[in-house]
Amino acid sequence: MTKIQLTLLSLFYFTFTIGQVNDCNCINELNDISEKIKNAKSYKVQIKGDKIIEFEKWKTEIETEIKKDSLIDFFCVGYLQKYISFINDLHNQVYATQKNEFIQAPNYTKSIDTTQIQNDSVSGIYYAGNNKILIKKENNNTWLGITLESNSSKWEKGKIRLVIKKTKYNIFEIFEYLQNGILIYQKDVKIENGRIHSTFWNKQNKLFFNQNHVDNFTYKTINSSFDYIGIKTLKRTKILMEEADKFIEQNLRNITKPNLIIDLRNNGGGSTKQAEKLLESLKNNENIEHIYIIINFKTASAAELITLKLKEDKRTIIVGENSKGMIEYGHGNKSYSSTSNCSAFKIDLSTEQTDKNLSIHECIGIKPDYSLNNASDWIEQIININPKE
Repeated sequence: MTKIQLTLLSLFYFTFTIGQVNDCNCINELNDISEKIKNAKSYKVQIKGDKIIEFEKWKTEIETEIKKDSLIDFFCVGYLQKYISFINDLHNQVYATQKNEFIQAPNYTKSIDTTQIQNDSVSGIYYAGNNKILIKKENNNTWLGITLESNSSKWEKGKIRLVIKKTKYNIFEIFEYLQNGILIYQKDVKIENGRIHSTFWNKQNKLFFNQNHVDNFTYKTINSSFDYIGIKTLKRTKILMEEADKFIEQNLRNITKPNLIIDLRNNGGGSTKQAEKLLESLKNNENIEHIYIIINFKTASAAELITLKLKEDKRTIIVGENSKGMIEYGHGNKSYSSTSNCSAFKIDLSTEQTDKNLSIHECIGIKPDYSLNNASDWIEQIININPKE
């Protein structure tokens, strides 16, 4: 091959490669995801007949939103999540790596003025632990959450942590960067009483709805009438299963109080098998008059299944707030995993339907019998509940 031929070949290869890079945009990512989502069990269950046409129309709507968003380079993966949210299945996930997400987080380019806060139901200063943001209204349908303070050097003042939008149906949706840099999308978000529900952000700077379990399993006596069990995770590993069995053997014989609190806040699930001995023990414990199950917006998957299983016992009272609603489908022994063609976004899809009767909870969550607020400690609120009322 002559030098001229080699030069032309190299030039062709370079031009082809650059062309591929230039074609790697959010619309192309959307087209890729629209093919890969067909591998999800929930797609096969839900997208049939007229739903196929509706899903295509939904894709067109997302395309239009992508083209109009000036921050699309930062929030593309959020729009991909919004696209697949048409299917009610939270086990279907699209996400970027932490490293890439921190590079992508945008900066607010205007001056930040915390003295001029608009008087609406959304705007204001919000807190989440050591993080503080200003939520500022940009137009009639969009609010930006701008970092004011953080204990992480990666979240400098001025970085945009979230975008809140009001849809044409007057429902709020949110694109939020978590503390670790992962971007998530949520639809049907409630904003009331100074809190953005299904997030940690609140104006009161209180986190009574949260519980950071130190140990995987916790037992303690609260008072002469209440025992407490906290369960951090239901992951099915050999070590955790052994730890669960040992915990039950050592502590459940001590549960003699008329009231038992089982705290499943922030429990993201795993396997229901880990709790089988606990369920059996509680079933046979005649000392207990009331079983209070605490759930919050991060109680998910197997933890939700355990909550419903415990609810079959007439003594059980569910308290807290709606759980995550990640319950009808699952990954089985192995999820469908892939990456998008351009940006290598990770894609995990459901492979099994747990129970079609659970569809009433998917993406909505389990509704508590008693809702707890963010004004005081949840354990104290539970102690003051009178189940006979």
